[in-house]
Amino acid sequence: MKKAQYIAGKIVTYFLLTCFFIFILVPFVMIVLTALKNPSEITDMPNRTLWHRIIPDSFANFENIKAVFFGYASQLNGVPFYRFIYNSLIVTVCSLIPSLFLALTSAYGFAKYEFPAKNIVFYMFLGLVMIPMEMVSIPLFMIISRMGLINTYAGMMVPGFISAFGTFLLKESIEPIPLSYIEAGRIDGAGEFWIFRKIIVPMIKGPIVTFIVIKATWSWNDFFWPLLVVTEEKMKTVTLGLSKFSNDLFKEYGQLTAAVLLSIIPLLIVFIFCNRNIKSGLMSAGVKG
Repeated sequence: MKKAQYIAGKIVTYFLLTCFFIFILVPFVMIVLTALKNPSEITDMPNRTLWHRIIPDSFANFENIKAVFFGYASQLNGVPFYRFIYNSLIVTVCSLIPSLFLALTSAYGFAKYEFPAKNIVFYMFLGLVMIPMEMVSIPLFMIISRMGLINTYAGMMVPGFISAFGTFLLKESIEPIPLSYIEAGRIDGAGEFWIFRKIIVPMIKGPIVTFIVIKATWSWNDFFWPLLVVTEEKMKTVTLGLSKFSNDLFKEYGQLTAAVLLSIIPLLIVFIFCNRNIKSGLMSAGVKG
């Protein structure tokens, strides 16, 4: 009886997971297929069979992708989409490095050091997660403007240097590390930074990779802040570039889906290579003691 219940549970679980996988996969497949279609294939859908509505006439039709990537599309005004990808890469990578360093050091301090009102300071810091960007955008924009950072990479990156979520995630991962490891390093004459770099950081590689992927995804997909601080076409990011393909008068779905596909590929590559570390990082951050 128990074996039958176990098998039935497995079947239901795999069925639900398969349905969820299909639900997630279908939109991505439709994006790829639509990017390979000519405008006539999309506009003439009512007169086509169900098969030809879904499948493009040719899987070797890369005109939409080339038009978007090299800037031939009329909506891009001559600015190639790879320029937007380049800008997003610069902003994502250069904001990630200081953000990771600050999150690691602050998490280590909160997890392994004692100082007055530590818990109060931590919860106040954690409260930043609940403050939406829109609430602080005006004073933040005024500061960036007075510093002369409008239409610059620095202007887009600076607000992302502090990550309360990253501090919380890494603190929860550092806390279970026994103090005896740190004390052993101190007895051997190691400095605090050496202990942090050689003992703490290698033991939380999973959570670090998890934070890197999540933070990179947030920076890559950010639309609101670049919209405020960027007006020059050549400084716009991927999200601002995507917004050019949709307006009230006309939508070129083939080029739009080609742009979406190009914007997804970098994050997809990162996720594929970091998938195992992401799972282990989330699990270790949720287990204490």
